[in-house]
Amino acid sequence: MLVTSPIDELHRWTRAQVNAVSKGWWVLLLTGVIGIAAGGVIMFGRWTADDLVVFVGTLLIIRGALTVFSVPVDGSMRSWSIVLGVVEVFVGVGVFAWPGPALLVVAFSVGWLLLFRGAMAVVGAITSRGYLPFWGLVLVTGILEVAVAIYLLGRPGLTLIATVLAIGFATVLYGVLEIVLAFEVKSLPQRFDDLTKRSDTVLGRQRDPVGSKP
Repeated sequence: MLVTSPIDELHRWTRAQVNAVSKGWWVLLLTGVIGIAAGGVIMFGRWTADDLVVFVGTLLIIRGALTVFSVPVDGSMRSWSIVLGVVEVFVGVGVFAWPGPALLVVAFSVGWLLLFRGAMAVVGAITSRGYLPFWGLVLVTGILEVAVAIYLLGRPGLTLIATVLAIGFATVLYGVLEIVLAFEVKSLPQRFDDLTKRSDTVLGRQRDPVGSKP
């Protein structure tokens, strides 16, 4: 799961923070693959409202559990991952437990979850833009989630087909972005080392300019 902190907690990354973030790349990759597969099943399956409730609820619980064990991609405290993961698990359980029209429950639950996640991603990307190399990708993901959330929450008369297409499309696209981001996160240590070497080279030239006399 793509997690960022909405609070600007960092101004400069350390090697330890880069390593901690990079080690979690496989979680992003796994959730991305699950997202693409689940989104495809949602869009191309033949659903009843009750079946969609079971599938979406289960998917939210699985993704929430993975989020709990992930590391925020901006190097912030793991508590953000735990909070977001627990929220997603509770929403998944709520989809099963909430009495009422099944389709409305799915649209309402997923809509508010996407709005919460998307808002966190947008604010986190903006506050982290000074040091997060892939902040633009995080921003796009957050905007996508907010847009789908507004669509789901703003249409109380959604049909089953419209709900399936909206959730399925968002799940697939979010999964693709997670996979792309997973490889960006995996390459962070190499990027960090390259930037450090360039900075050291530049500082060395400034301290010992060409042509200076001993």
